[in-house]
Parts: sequence; structure tokens; C-alpha cells
Amino acid sequence: MNWEPIPSPGYEIKNLQGTIRDSEIHLTWFWPKEIDFVYLYKASADDFPTVDELTASDLRLYTREEYKTNLGYIGKVEAFGKFGFRIFPCQKLDGELKIFRQENEDNLLFISGARAKIHFSISYKNRFLQGRKKVKMTIMTELPLDKELLCYLRKRDSVPISHEDGTWYPFVRDFPVGKTELPEFDIGKNDYIRILINQGSKSADLYELIAE
Repeated sequence: MNWEPIPSPGYEIKNLQGTIRDSEIHLTWFWPKEIDFVYLYKASADDFPTVDELTASDLRLYTREEYKTNLGYIGKVEAFGKFGFRIFPCQKLDGELKIFRQENEDNLLFISGARAKIHFSISYKNRFLQGRKKVKMTIMTELPLDKELLCYLRKRDSVPISHEDGTWYPFVRDFPVGKTELPEFDIGKNDYIRILINQGSKSADLYELIAE
């Protein structure tokens, strides 16, 4: 990589902003008049590299003409969760492209992409002439789930509305992609269940929990 010290603040990429719509990301930024090219880099926020870890194959060249045509940069959102973009100013010197080593945060943007959907359903079956009923939970997921991600709460007379509103229970097995029907179990006839994402889960922002 032909990294060069940035000549002055006037060469820096600034005001990097992004929006997501219909699985496309639209980036805009201040493009210095001294710069005709930039290099773009995208990676997961959980594994975002330093400048020294980047290679030429990681970067995409983008021209001022492309920027004008697209009114920015438009790309596909192909991953779940949070990811980052970094844009480096670039200039052709003596017939060779040089990348300026801009390492402040003006050329760096983290943005949340699509969230993987977790669909769940809870059904009840009263037991004849008994003060108990059976409950059945079904979970459908687009990504494999660690059992620590989800929990369920049980409450008497009404459905729990939060992690503090009822008795907390963990799940004991991970969830594979697709549909999982959990074994039925008995609860009191006036008890109700709710499934929630565990408090403090580092992966919570990757998922959207949907009741059916």
C-alpha cells in the first residue's frame, strides 16, 4: 500500500453520513477539491481493522465522477448487524495513486444494517378439570441463536411486559436456523409466558423479535 502522510487538513474527507433504505446504503461526504479519487473500505463493526491491517484487495476505488453521478455512494447492505465504512482521500502523483493516511474519525462511519428476524409463537391448551394448562413455544430464526440470547418470563394473571415483570427462565439449548418447536410443559391455568431478548446481550442489536 502506498500510504502517504496527508498534506494538510484541506485534503481530509469530512461530514461522512449514511442512510439505509430497501437494503441499500447511501453515503455522502465532503469531497475536497484537491482530491479526484477516494478508496472505500467496509467491514463488520466487531472486526474493524486498523489502517495498518488493510491491504489493496480490501479497498475499492471510487471517482469524483461516480460520486457526482450517484449523488454519493450507493451500495448493498449484505450483512446483519452493525458495520463500518472508512473513506481515504487519494491522489495521482507521478502517474501513481497515493492514499493519504487519514486516521481521525471524520472519514469513519458506523451504521446499523438489517436485523435478523426471530419469529416466535406461544400457545396454551387447558387441561380438562385441572388447575393447569400446557404451553407450547415455537421459534423461527434466520440465523443460529445462542441459548443465552433469549429468555422467557412467566407471570400470573397477565402477560409479562418486561424483564422485571415476572419470573425469569433461561433456555437450555441453542437454536438452529429455521423452526424449533420446544417441548410442551405445564403451568398454572392463570399463568402466561413471554419471550424476550436477554438484558445486556451483546448481540441484541442484531435481532428483531416478532410475535406471531
